[in-house]
Amino acid sequence: METGTEKKEYLTAEVIDRFLGYLVGRGCSKGSLDTYQRCLTALYTYLPEPKELTADTSAQWREWLGEQGFSQRTVNNRVSVLNSLLEYLEHRDWQSKNLSMPPDDVQPELTRAEYLRLLSAARLLEKKKTYLLVKTLGGAGLRLQELPQLTVEAVSRGTVRLDYHNQVSSRVLHLPRLLREELLAYCQEEHILSGPVFVTNSGKLMNRAVIQKCISVLASAARVDEAKANPRCLWKMYQSTQEGIQNSLRVLAEQTYERMLETEQLTVGWDA
Repeated sequence: METGTEKKEYLTAEVIDRFLGYLVGRGCSKGSLDTYQRCLTALYTYLPEPKELTADTSAQWREWLGEQGFSQRTVNNRVSVLNSLLEYLEHRDWQSKNLSMPPDDVQPELTRAEYLRLLSAARLLEKKKTYLLVKTLGGAGLRLQELPQLTVEAVSRGTVRLDYHNQVSSRVLHLPRLLREELLAYCQEEHILSGPVFVTNSGKLMNRAVIQKCISVLASAARVDEAKANPRCLWKMYQSTQEGIQNSLRVLAEQTYERMLETEQLTVGWDA
C-alpha cells in the first residue's frame, strides 16, 4: 500500500493469509476457507506481475473466466470472493455489482471414469484425432483456446509455453511423456511437420464448433451424458484431479511434519 493520493494494492501471500485469518475470526468454516483460498490462488495466478489489484480487476477477471469456459455460477462465486477481499481492503468502490446467480445454471461434472470411457470410445470408433484431443484437454490440461499453441515444435521439446490474458501472462506446460509420444506418432502419420498439431484435413485450425462436434460424437458410445462431452467439462475434470492430488500431498506433508515433531519431542522435549 502506498500513501498519497493514489492508493495501490497488491495481491501477495501475506495479504491472502491476513484475509483468511480475518475470516477465521469471523467464524468462517474450514470448507469456506478452502474455497476462499482456492479462488484467491486462482486470482493470483491470473494476475500479471506485479499482481496489482485495481478498479478494473473484477471486470477483467470476470471476462477472462468466461473466456476460459467457466460456468456463470463458477464465475460469480470467484468474483464474489474477490468482492469480499476488496471489502476487507476497504475498496468497496472496486467491487463488482452484478452477481446474479441463474438458478438453473448447474454445470455437469465429468468423472475420471467417464473420461476414460470417452478415450475407450474414441479407440473403438478408430478416431485417433479425437482420442488425442480428449487426452490433451482432459489429461494434459490445455484449454480449448490454447490448442493452436500446441505445435509440433512444442511437442518435440516436451514443453508448451502458453500465452494468455492478451499475452501479458504465460505459463509453461510440461507434456506427459506418454501423451507426447502419441502426439509425435500422430504427427508423423498425418505428415504434420510443423505448426499446430490439431488441424482440419485441409490444414486449417480446428475451430470451437468442430472440436465440440468431434468430442460429442463419443458420448453415446461411451455411455456419457452428452452435456459432459465437451472441452469445458474436460478442463474442469483436469482441475478437480489436480486439486485432489494437491490436497492429498498437503495432508501427507502435514502428517510427515507432525511425525517429525513427535520424534524430536522424544529427544529434546521438556520432559524427555
